Amino acid sequence: MSASDREEALRELGRMAMEKRESVGLSLEDIFERTRVRMDYLRGIEQGAYQKFPDLVYVKGFVRTYLSVIGAEELKDEFMAWLNKDNVSDRRVPPANILGNTTFPTKGFKLASHFWLFVVLFLVMAGTGCYVWYSWSNNVIIPRFEPSQQTGAMISDEDEDELLSQDDFMSLLPVAAPEEPEPEPVPPHLHILAETADVWVEVTISDRVVFSRTMNRGSEASWDLPATARVRYGRAGARITLNGQILRDASARGTFDYHPDGTFNRIR
Repeated sequence: MSASDREEALRELGRMAMEKRESVGLSLEDIFERTRVRMDYLRGIEQGAYQKFPDLVYVKGFVRTYLSVIGAEELKDEFMAWLNKDNVSDRRVPPANILGNTTFPTKGFKLASHFWLFVVLFLVMAGTGCYVWYSWSNNVIIPRFEPSQQTGAMISDEDEDELLSQDDFMSLLPVAAPEEPEPEPVPPHLHILAETADVWVEVTISDRVVFSRTMNRGSEASWDLPATARVRYGRAGARITLNGQILRDASARGTFDYHPDGTFNRIR
């Protein structure tokens, strides 16, 4: 599978999604008002152009939200399959190129050629150094420094007992610390805690009510945010955490919109 195959498939899926949207009488502005997904992302889905999108986890969330609003869930599996594919057959294009732009040299691969030349030279030098060190360490005893050695005096049998052994010498060499793996990106997240009193809460995501009941004091609930969440509070007393940040200003009674980028605003 080449990059062109994947891009063509995503463009075709975007065209089908656009036709579905038009058939149900919705405009892109309607989708934006319902989901708060940016207009350039919505156009990118319909055009199969994902170069300006954020990480893959956000792309999947935006696509699911868009398909849910226009009633085209039957396209979701095919969208997810093509979004997850890696470019392993075309080595000229790096994996997951769908999420970013890459510029390649137009004449040859001089940079890559020089890089591998340096790698080969480094390996040869490192191998030679290791061989010399191994030969030296197996044939030479490393003595402890004594003033008599400055005058060229012979080492006595008594002094041999205090010489460093090879195992002692190896124990003094520094040990490289293991590399820690990079943490995976955390998706946008909304968390609500009924902190000081019982609180009635209603949560709507992608035009669908996902939560509507009274939270007893001390109870909590949380959701991932593929799109903007609209939350209504029947009374004050809730503590809201958005993407790990506590929003004290949003604990009053009313209606609020919480966005995946970590911002929020009060509606009424």
